[in-house]
Formats: sequence, structure tokens, C-alpha cells
Amino acid sequence: MGKVLGLFLTGLLTGAAQAAESKPRAAVDVVFVIDTTSSMGGLLEAAKTKVWAIANEIAKGKPTPEIRMGLVAFRDRGDAYLTQVTDLTKDLDKMYGRLLALRPEGGGDGPEHVLQGLADASEKISWSKDPKTFKVLYLVGDAPAHEDYNDTKPLAGLVQDLVKKGVVLNTIQCGSGGSTQEQWSRIASLGEGRYAAISHDGGVAASDTPFDARLSELSGRLDGTALAFGERRREAEESASAVRGMLAFAAPAAKADRAAFRMSAGAGGKGAFPAESDLLAAVEDKRVDLGKVKDEELPPALRGKDAEGRRKALDKVRAERETLKKEIAQVAKEREAWRAKNAGTKKDAFDAKLVEALKAQAGRKGIAY
Repeated sequence: MGKVLGLFLTGLLTGAAQAAESKPRAAVDVVFVIDTTSSMGGLLEAAKTKVWAIANEIAKGKPTPEIRMGLVAFRDRGDAYLTQVTDLTKDLDKMYGRLLALRPEGGGDGPEHVLQGLADASEKISWSKDPKTFKVLYLVGDAPAHEDYNDTKPLAGLVQDLVKKGVVLNTIQCGSGGSTQEQWSRIASLGEGRYAAISHDGGVAASDTPFDARLSELSGRLDGTALAFGERRREAEESASAVRGMLAFAAPAAKADRAAFRMSAGAGGKGAFPAESDLLAAVEDKRVDLGKVKDEELPPALRGKDAEGRRKALDKVRAERETLKKEIAQVAKEREAWRAKNAGTKKDAFDAKLVEALKAQAGRKGIAY
């Protein structure tokens, strides 16, 4: 009888553990729809500096959400482009690279093609179909929409399409007053979101700290432990090279914020190494059998080794990563404490307004801050 009871209890516990593992994570989809005409240079630089800090703030939600970000850059007819769309992705490096590449050009006639930006956000962004996902859009710019082009649905119809997808629309105006304030307040109201006005340069506070260089150096060393393997090895290696090139142009504070985010539960808590392309992550997730990977599909450091040699090489990388991750976490903690004492937060800044709205609205989907 005791043995039967023991087996029964073991079954219950196992079932509970499996249910907990299979329970879907909280999720946040964030899309920035940004005016990239000439007058938006200050805001673009602010966004490039603060997007990783914003990701860190989102990751503080309880339960910790899985984060995807997307981007729609828009201008106007006659400019180099009407829109450039980066779909929602968990690979925030990819989205950040696209953001860094944006340059303020064009415009100059007042209204811009805001409606095309909203249309693409509705039609070309793969918003989650899960009703539990918190989906939010931030329309950022300094000029009203051309409502005379007639090449998209009317403004109200575009907003309605997004709301039907469960998206909350917030508007952030660079500058204040004029027809932009009236129109964008209406968009936020129709989109069940908030309107905010900020200074034209984004108004972000200086965020450099004495810890930025060390965090950036440690993060670079962690990146260097990547073990691309399998059929996607070349693709992963090219992606890693692109990230290194991208980070060469990033602000020191942004690189430090990225390092901190990679350690967060919002990034998966594993240093952000994807199991699809990193051998150590794949082995730890039990996606691959190390002994069965073809020699030519292995990273160079593991080729030509027997099973024991492969295991030892992987253990060495694992130990190196753990050491680096612990040091990054410690330095990030010290940096956060330093910033709490020395770096003020501007309540009317781009990042502050964005995070304020998100934290207030995410509660609708059970994510608390």
C-alpha cells in the first residue's frame, strides 16, 4: 500500500512539474513607429541610447515576460523611403542593429506619412495571436499625418484595425502644441492608450557610468564564447560578426545596458545564447546529443575529438561562461546602485514616458511592476 501511495504521489509531483514547465510565459510585444525625417535627429539618438534600458525595465515585470520588439520607420512621399519595417523578434540585437542604422533625412513640408507607418504596423508586423500577450505600439514623431493622400485607410480605421488585434496605441510627440497634439491625442484616445509630449531631443538624462567600459568588455568576452554549430553554423557566425560591428557604433551606456539585459530573466537567463545555434545551449536544453553531432558541424575547438574530449571542451566553455556571467551580474548590480545615487531620471524624457505608460497598461494582461 505504501509503495502504491508513493508511486501515486510521485506521479502527481511529476505531472505538476511538467505542467509548470509547459505553462506559457507572460509576453510583451513592443513596436516603435518612428518618424525618421530630418527634424527627428535628437529623438533617434535618444532611442539608440535608451532602447536596452527600456528592455531592462520591461524585463522587471512579474511574472517575467518574454520580450519581442519591432520597428517601423516612416518618412513621406518623395523621400528615400516611405517605411522600413523590422518585424517583431526576440533577437533584440537584430532590432537594435536596424535602429542604429537609421539616419534622420527628408521631410520638411510639415505633415508626414504617419498613416503608412500605422498601416504597416498593422499589416506587416506579426503581432502575437495569444490574447494574453500585452501588445503595445508607440507612435513617435513631431508632425501630424497627411490625411489627404488616400492611399491607406483613414486614420480612425487604421487605429481600429490595431485595436482589434489587441494592440494599445500610445503617442509620443516631440515638441508640443499645434495640429500634431490634437491629432495624436485623438489617436491615443481611439487606441486606448496615452498621449505624451517630450522635448524635441528626447530629453533623456546623461546615463554614462564608471562601470560601462568594464561591462562592455566582459560582455564582449562572453559573446566570444559562442559555439556555432550544425547546418546554421555559418549563418550564426555571420550574425555574431554583424553584432560585433553593430556594437562598435553603440554608445557606452547602451552597450552596458545590453550586457545587463542578457543576464536578465527577460532574456532567458542564459546569457542570451540561442539553443538553435549555440552548441552548449543546445546540449543543456537536451536538443542535441553531443556525441552524435558530425565532426564537420562542430565548432573548430571541438573537431577531431572523441566523446570525452568533446565533453571536456564543452565543460571548459561552460565554466568560462559561468565566471563571466557572475562577474557581469555583479558589475551590473554595482552600476545600478551607482545610478540610483548619482544619475537622475527625467520624468518627461522619451524613455521615462514610454516605460511609465507600459508599466501602467501591462497590468491589463496580468504583468505587474
